[in-house]
Amino acid sequence: MGGQPCREGRMGRDRWSSLAWLGIAIFICIHSLRLSLGTFHKPGPGFLSFYAGLIVGVLALVVHLQSRRNPPSGEKSKPLWMDKSRGRKMVLTVLALMGYAVIMNYLGFLVSTFFFLVFLLRVIEPQRWPVALLGSLVASAAFFCLFELGLKSQLPKGPFGIF
Repeated sequence: MGGQPCREGRMGRDRWSSLAWLGIAIFICIHSLRLSLGTFHKPGPGFLSFYAGLIVGVLALVVHLQSRRNPPSGEKSKPLWMDKSRGRKMVLTVLALMGYAVIMNYLGFLVSTFFFLVFLLRVIEPQRWPVALLGSLVASAAFFCLFELGLKSQLPKGPFGIF
């Protein structure tokens, strides 16, 4: 009986929120199928949203299954609005995403993605400078190669027209 409130704490929230995300993912996939998916080399308008929805759905299913299998922990987590550290990180992340969307047209995809990832790796989930810089560089280059070179997407080039 003593473990019941904890079980309904984080585990209950994970269980319900994962089902909500699964529902959102199914909705996205269904509506993306109404558009043309195209092929990998010639993606249609529903291509990206369908596979993004599929990934969200798989991740939601994993979280749901883990929440059902994991035993309750001894500690009860506070709601987001009561935990100042987590709330601060959430606000900073949302502000960083908005800033990323704004500066991408000015600095280009590659440079703005690099700065955005450095911010996340240094401020939101603090990592050492070498990890933050190298991880951001590798991830930015990988995303650039995937979208620009692999999928032939037109990404913002920035002021110099190169990246």
